Amino acid sequence: MSFLNYLPAYILNHSPKIVAAFEMDFLRNLSSFSKAIPEKERFTMLLSLGWSAELPEVLADLKNRIADARKIFPEARFIFLANTPAEAANIREFCEVYTVNHNVFLDPRRYPVAKKKQKKFHALYIARITPFKRHFLAEKIENLHLIGDYAAKEEEYFKQVIARMPHAVWSRKVPAFFIGGKICESACGLALSAVEGAMFSCGEYSLCGIPVVNTVNLGGRDTLLPDFAFRYAEDNADSVAEKVEYFVHDPIDPMEIRDGFLRLVQPQKALVQDLVNSIAGKKVYLPHKLGIRCGLLPHIKFLHGIRATDR
Repeated sequence: MSFLNYLPAYILNHSPKIVAAFEMDFLRNLSSFSKAIPEKERFTMLLSLGWSAELPEVLADLKNRIADARKIFPEARFIFLANTPAEAANIREFCEVYTVNHNVFLDPRRYPVAKKKQKKFHALYIARITPFKRHFLAEKIENLHLIGDYAAKEEEYFKQVIARMPHAVWSRKVPAFFIGGKICESACGLALSAVEGAMFSCGEYSLCGIPVVNTVNLGGRDTLLPDFAFRYAEDNADSVAEKVEYFVHDPIDPMEIRDGFLRLVQPQKALVQDLVNSIAGKKVYLPHKLGIRCGLLPHIKFLHGIRATDR
């Protein structure tokens, strides 16, 4: 195994050890983590939810996997960060949990605020090109920007999406530090899945000050959206296009959206800050996205990563 191969987690504090990860990045890789972390080591693991735990099958899987984790790491303290109060209520039956949407850890400094001017695009959808993202709901939007990659197994779906939306502009990838600028080019952002997690893109739209055309969903992306800055569309392309046109012709002050989002973020982020400070006995820095699922520079990985091992 390569010396530079790191596990999908971020060490927030070394002594006492506090680690952050998405739930399944950790729970589906227990074998690898058990080789990298000594069995008797005491540590705290913060587990953000990447998929809705309001689904019974997901909840049952979490319960079973966390039981396995406790057997492997009997001295560890596991804490879930749920995206919705309903998820927290479910998880509380078998593990410590707090309602903290993962979008509270987006660093506002990375996201410029949109200017009040004519937009290049009516709508933007930042989403992997995969079926659960339901891109077909955007096919009647006249002026659309799609940002998202796809895996080899999703190539057929990608071809279908592009065939149905020849008018859309597609960008396969945009570097993280430039994504805010791209968001600011659109009148609104799209969130069209029926089930997923809290969807980082929703928080990014709000930080840039553009409203969201949303669909009814499980996963928690709604909980940090200011009430005045999003509209629900029905699960059909006509409804989505209609809600997009509403925001095109009736724009909202971008700073009002950003400020409204940050007001909702503040108490949840403060809760986690106080929690990790109390565990560490000092102020702990909370990085962008808690450092997880980010393209980290090598020296950051060296300082905050958990290196995989073959032992």
